[in-house]
Amino acid sequence: LRYIDRWGLERYRASAIPGLMGPATAEVFEQVFNQIQASASQNFSREDSGREDSGHEDSGRERPLAQQPLFVYFSGHGYLNETNADNNGLILWGEDVIDVQSLAIRLDALPRSKPVVVMMAQCFSGSFANLIYAGGDPEAPVALHSRCGFFATTQDLPSVGCTPEVDEADYRDYSSSFFAGLTGIDRLGQPVVSADYDGNGKISYNEAHAFAKIDEKTSDRPVSSLEVWLQRQLSSAQVEAITQRSSPQQLLAGARPERGAVIRSLGDRLGFNLQQSFIDNVDRLGLAEVIETAEGVGDSDIELQAANLERLRMELLDIAAEQWIQRSGTSQQRQILQRLHTCESQTPNP
Repeated sequence: LRYIDRWGLERYRASAIPGLMGPATAEVFEQVFNQIQASASQNFSREDSGREDSGHEDSGRERPLAQQPLFVYFSGHGYLNETNADNNGLILWGEDVIDVQSLAIRLDALPRSKPVVVMMAQCFSGSFANLIYAGGDPEAPVALHSRCGFFATTQDLPSVGCTPEVDEADYRDYSSSFFAGLTGIDRLGQPVVSADYDGNGKISYNEAHAFAKIDEKTSDRPVSSLEVWLQRQLSSAQVEAITQRSSPQQLLAGARPERGAVIRSLGDRLGFNLQQSFIDNVDRLGLAEVIETAEGVGDSDIELQAANLERLRMELLDIAAEQWIQRSGTSQQRQILQRLHTCESQTPNP
């Protein structure tokens, strides 16, 4: 554990974490993943045999172990692959790197019935949205497995979560907001505003992700696997039309509840008129210069404002892309959309 002591010096200490299986090295990663793979395959075979013996499914029973989601959380350092940002990596102890494609190949080996949900807070983490593709290659087909993820920021940007601060009240990062939304309690043990945007009494992963977009007051640009995939379906002409001619209010009519919450909250924070297009609001509020100059200026207020603008812009694109696919997309696009949404809308304790 890295921390700053009372004299302002950087220090390290060992952590006592229940259930810890070893250090975050490539060797331990292989051991743990081999255990997961063996367990998932064994349980899948046993459950499949049980279904054959019974001759029917019991829709009311608890989800079988092999079909319960594997939740993968990483909060270390990220690696930017400067030759291929679609294949960034996460850095383990000893400077070992596991890139997107290496992890995807391991996930490809799991039974298709085993859902996988990842949440990553490292720099350049958005690249791991490509885990949805076979082998982690965005040029390959989307894998038939149920897997998805939530990421602190896009594949080309650092995240703000890498901090040695010891005062937890000072933490401002994606994972803190995500887990606060998911559990209803922040890292200080205080209750937070409910992220149950659809009012069904449960908090799903995508609702926690939406909560983080609203709650996290940093320069991060959170994205999910579905969102990155949706934006890839849009042409540059469609993006231009959405930002220049569609008003947020028009898009809200068919938006999912958690997306609507993001639009309304960020729009209110920025002073947007939801009856006007994104670009018209930017021009009216004089925010064009903020977008152009924010990165690296060292002004936290400007960077935060630029981040909120980009979060809002991406949310509008996500809503519009989903509505377009539902209305005019191919059957394959609709199937992929439904599969990714089903994965992201799972709850930790269904």
